[in-house]
Amino acid sequence: MEGEVSNLAIKALIIGSRILPDDGGTYVRVAWHGMVVVLSALILTACSTTRYREAADRETYRVIQSKSVSVPGMDPVFTIEESPMSPLDNLPLAGDPPEFLGEAAESEKGARVVSLEKALELAVQHNRSYQAQKESVYLNALGLTLDRHRYTPIFSATGGGDYSHTTQNVAKSSDPALKQAFHDAPDMMERISQMTGTPAHLLTSYAALVAQAPDIAGLKAGSSAVAGEDSVSARGQAGVDLLLKGGGRIAVDITTNFLRFLTGDSRLSATSALAGSITQPILRGAGRKIAAENLTQAERDLLYALRDFTRYRQQFSVEICSDYYGVLQDRDAAKNNWQSYQSFKKNAEREHALEAEGKRKQSDVRRLDQAQLSNENSWVSSIRRYRQRLDSFKIKMGLSADAPIILDDHELDSLRETGIIHPGITPEDAAKVAAASRLDLYTQRDRLEDAGRKVKIAQNAFLPKLDARFDITLPGQPGTHPQHFDPERTRWNAGLDIDPILDRKSERNNYRAALISLERARRNLELAEDTVTLEVRDSWRNLDQAKRAYEIACKSVELNQKRVEEQELLSELGRATAQNRVDAQNDLTAAENNRTAALVAHTVARLQFWRDMGILFIKENGQWEEVTDVPKP
Repeated sequence: MEGEVSNLAIKALIIGSRILPDDGGTYVRVAWHGMVVVLSALILTACSTTRYREAADRETYRVIQSKSVSVPGMDPVFTIEESPMSPLDNLPLAGDPPEFLGEAAESEKGARVVSLEKALELAVQHNRSYQAQKESVYLNALGLTLDRHRYTPIFSATGGGDYSHTTQNVAKSSDPALKQAFHDAPDMMERISQMTGTPAHLLTSYAALVAQAPDIAGLKAGSSAVAGEDSVSARGQAGVDLLLKGGGRIAVDITTNFLRFLTGDSRLSATSALAGSITQPILRGAGRKIAAENLTQAERDLLYALRDFTRYRQQFSVEICSDYYGVLQDRDAAKNNWQSYQSFKKNAEREHALEAEGKRKQSDVRRLDQAQLSNENSWVSSIRRYRQRLDSFKIKMGLSADAPIILDDHELDSLRETGIIHPGITPEDAAKVAAASRLDLYTQRDRLEDAGRKVKIAQNAFLPKLDARFDITLPGQPGTHPQHFDPERTRWNAGLDIDPILDRKSERNNYRAALISLERARRNLELAEDTVTLEVRDSWRNLDQAKRAYEIACKSVELNQKRVEEQELLSELGRATAQNRVDAQNDLTAAENNRTAALVAHTVARLQFWRDMGILFIKENGQWEEVTDVPKP
């Protein structure tokens, strides 16, 4: 697109600068035609913003795609275009609202069920933070396209035109020839005296009389008048500039200037010149590694951005999974608390009946009533937590808090059926795998190389500036055709420009700062390696703890179920106490909640463990690929 506009502008300048050596009206028409073409080019440029956007997207996406092959786990289909909101009507419809939600069940009538996979897909498409991360990658790649463009031929063109009207004084007389004859009379009389021998004083007197004759005859000596003069002029310049990665620069320019008088003098003049220059550093700033450092760093910065985004995708998917199961966990807690509350209500009714028959103490019944109130309060609080967490999760997926959706209970049931999946790898081996797989470690190692490169560049700055240059100019032939050049008048020169750079305080400081940055990068790499090892070991400990917590929770549920059953039998025999029954039921509810929490915690800890090892790969829709085979360290 940029090339099309440049070519159009150059053509407009050529048309606008064309000289036709005929009457002024023709020239004016041609000049105006050129100006119309230039204006049309400007209007076309202003109206093509959509094409500019599309061109920027095409080039930027190509750059990202070419770099993505070097980043394992990078999203293969990258775009910053926001996807339209998927219609929720396509999701399965929920059944009748569960009773354990109480009055809040009305809000779930007609709701749509969102699976974990669909929640990940919605979050990837509509989460605002995720979109911002993609835009950061895009902007980084967009900047790289400009850095690359600086090393391509860059065309430029300028032009302009003027219409001028000037005035000046012009002398006039009634009869210029007669006035000139009277003016030359004294000299003529002197020559006649010499030729004829006539006395000079007679001829002189006669000549004086002749000189006064115009005034005596009433002839005017002359007058002045104001005359106008119209002219048009135009100027144009076009050129190309090429920056070489080795530090050199090549520039070619063509300039044209011309002038045409429309009134008075009909002269036409035009001048043009073709100039070229080549400059190449020899010492300071010479070589691709030095001169093209900005481009090199920009290329690497995009690679780092892609790695960071890939790492972010892993963290994001784990967060969505954790929040998804967290909502289901709160929903399950509300269900367990409701069941406990219903059990207390049933027991309280029975105990009140026994109290009326005198078979129960009033203190035991009141204790049971208090436990019932406490369980009711726990149930109501759990519903509030569930609804609050569900609304927050809707926003995280990019939906409205009023969106009529619920999460799929079957996802939690599937976890219970599958149980925990515990990887069999030692923390030492896991740390070795992470050292070879973590993308952020690769970035830290590359940044150490960047710092070392900066030191060499700072060292190069101490060299004197020595540039070789060559200039050549081909002037145009004077006349009416600016496009005609005169090779015989070619001028060129070659030479060296040297600057010893006597004041090197800035270079000294930059060099010292580069050395410090190198040491800092080395320390950062060491810290990153130690941090990764710590993260992997900590993740392994969390995973191992979650495994133990789940096993303990399962045993606790079994134990407390037996306690509740025992208390039920004792109650039927009239041997149970209110305190024991309350404790058994509360402990069973807590154990069931703990088992669900431990199961969710282990699932999330396993994903975090794979993430910290650097082997959690995310699909296009945000779903992860389950790790079944850990690579050998």
